[in-house]
Amino acid sequence: MELELYMVSPVSEDECQRLLNRVLGRMTSQTEKTLALEALEKLVPGDAQPSDRQTEVVNHLREDIEQGSVGFLEHLRRPLRMVLKLRGQHYTHEQDRESRLEDFIKNTIYFQVIMELRDQGITLELKDAEIRRLCLAAGIMARVAGVDQQVSLEEQKVMRDIVKSEWKLSDEHAQLVVDVSHHRVFRGLDGVRLVKGFNNCTTLSERRDFLRCLFAVANAASQTSFEEIEEIRSIAKGMELSHQDFIDAKLAIPREDRGGL
Repeated sequence: MELELYMVSPVSEDECQRLLNRVLGRMTSQTEKTLALEALEKLVPGDAQPSDRQTEVVNHLREDIEQGSVGFLEHLRRPLRMVLKLRGQHYTHEQDRESRLEDFIKNTIYFQVIMELRDQGITLELKDAEIRRLCLAAGIMARVAGVDQQVSLEEQKVMRDIVKSEWKLSDEHAQLVVDVSHHRVFRGLDGVRLVKGFNNCTTLSERRDFLRCLFAVANAASQTSFEEIEEIRSIAKGMELSHQDFIDAKLAIPREDRGGL
């Protein structure tokens, strides 16, 4: 989790140097460096050519470890970011992401949205607490939309409309939040942690209203799946809502509009 925190967004040169010093500082003996180098050697196939990208990366890392070069983090980060396809922005020294590790763990979407906003020079006309609540809500909606391993364009549109309506965001800002949340759901979102965080910043009445939003998301595609309904049922229970609250939210969608509900 802490390693992913540093791969979410580009690392500044100063931050890179601090991280490198910490990593190399923990290699207190030549034996530990040797073990690290041996692990790198195992990453290169026996038939690999010197010009292969994989070989080049490993060679760079080997040189960095041996020389204590600042390039170590840069050479490590690039291939891992390509694999994870994560997005983000630069953090300054004053905004050291280590201080945001709790945000990254408890409200990952908030962490990524904030970085995207700073990267683009955008400021939302919302208090920080409200941005956090928005991101928790977006994460929960994404959990419902993505429970069947896909988030349709129709589901994305409903999510965007809900975000725009409830938080008075522009099309651009609402799309940013939806994009981050629906991409993130396939990399793992802790539903229990999301719901707990949402409970802590909402009233029972607000959670009842939000449950209707979840059914609207599930109903967006042509046919609501059993898995989506069960995910909402589980979320409702986690939100300390009753079975009647669940039924009322479900029936709030007109019968003629229900797609499998």
